[in-house]
Amino acid sequence: MKQRWQEYQKRFTWHRKTPGKTLFILMLAAFIIFLAAGSPFLDTFDLSQKIRYSIEENGLRLSFDEEGARIEGATPILFKEKMEDKFVSSFENGLSVTYTIDPPLQEKMTEFFAKYKVPYGAFVAISPKTGKILAMVEYSEKHKGDQHLALRATYPAASLFKLITAAAAIENGKVEPETVIRFNGGLYSLTPRNWVDNPKRDKNKITLADAMGKSCNVAFAKVALKWLGSEDLLHYAEIFGFNKSLDFELPVQMSQASVENTQESIAKTAAGFGHVTLSPLHGALIASVIGNDGKMIAPRIIDKISLDGRDIYNFKAKELDTCISTETADKLKYMMTKTIESGTSRHAFYTRRGRAYLKDITIGGKTGTLEGDNPPGDYSWFVGIAPLEDPEIAVAALVINQPAWQVKASVAAREALLTYFKNNKPRTASVQ
Repeated sequence: MKQRWQEYQKRFTWHRKTPGKTLFILMLAAFIIFLAAGSPFLDTFDLSQKIRYSIEENGLRLSFDEEGARIEGATPILFKEKMEDKFVSSFENGLSVTYTIDPPLQEKMTEFFAKYKVPYGAFVAISPKTGKILAMVEYSEKHKGDQHLALRATYPAASLFKLITAAAAIENGKVEPETVIRFNGGLYSLTPRNWVDNPKRDKNKITLADAMGKSCNVAFAKVALKWLGSEDLLHYAEIFGFNKSLDFELPVQMSQASVENTQESIAKTAAGFGHVTLSPLHGALIASVIGNDGKMIAPRIIDKISLDGRDIYNFKAKELDTCISTETADKLKYMMTKTIESGTSRHAFYTRRGRAYLKDITIGGKTGTLEGDNPPGDYSWFVGIAPLEDPEIAVAALVINQPAWQVKASVAAREALLTYFKNNKPRTASVQ
């Protein structure tokens, strides 16, 4: 009996002298071994940095940790499987991914592109405050196997770049929405003869806000030549995410912008005819920055990841940067209303009798039209936000028509906003 008591005391003394940290490490190691042995989906478990899971199945590789998630692979995500009115992807071993996508909006825009049989179409919608992707639609009547159309950046940004030009000029204190630009010639002509100031010839005039609404090329060329330069344009393009990798769960092609330090390059780039490419995802993100008081929130498409019904990863909003001031964002919002009320998108958002399709919802937008070659065709862009008083949704629609026009991007955006606000109606809004 005495010998047993001494042996027990020795064991008790060992536990008492062993540091608590050592015990914790031993227990954690045992727990990890247990998890690794019982979890087939557990690919890596790096204690030196952070826990990381990954699984590859059906051409998709999913990896995630407490910081974020990533989906890669040649196979596109097919938003068809639903669970509790949300799109999901189910993997083996009880693992499932729930997406942030709004099913009625996703389905409506897929049907819209199919109805008009567009050669190429892409649509992206984002919640400006959270970064949640509400829709990401890709469609091609011409090449039905084309993938990732919403994530490609081979498309010319066209007049969408006027938003960047205006942001740069306003932030630098050079212009206001009501600044008057004098010019000669038409709204859309762009030559050295009309982008160089000449008081004798410059008999026409337009405010910068109206120039945004009507997409007046010469006005933005003059703003850049008079108050900005190539470095300013490039600087603000990069503030808005050009020439940078976007922080997103899916691989996104980088939107690119370059400006030469010549009068021609500055004028053409400022007006939307420069060497600038843009993805639809990035287009929606630019609109969301303006809708979110100048702050860029990382776009996210994964809402949660579950294992056997238990959530092991949840969405977290991530602020990336403050691109412009709240005051500049408000001025851009006002300028974007001109596109809808009296500019290039009026016919898409108002009936022939002048009634708004979306009654009591203030919308801001910007159009872009330009011929491109990857893929070849006539490009029709629209980016926008609504409602402007407290934006809930930012959209980007792209339609590439060839050879004949099927439908404009403004019409696609209108149908998207109609669908969204019918299901998520603001308190003061009524939709016809």
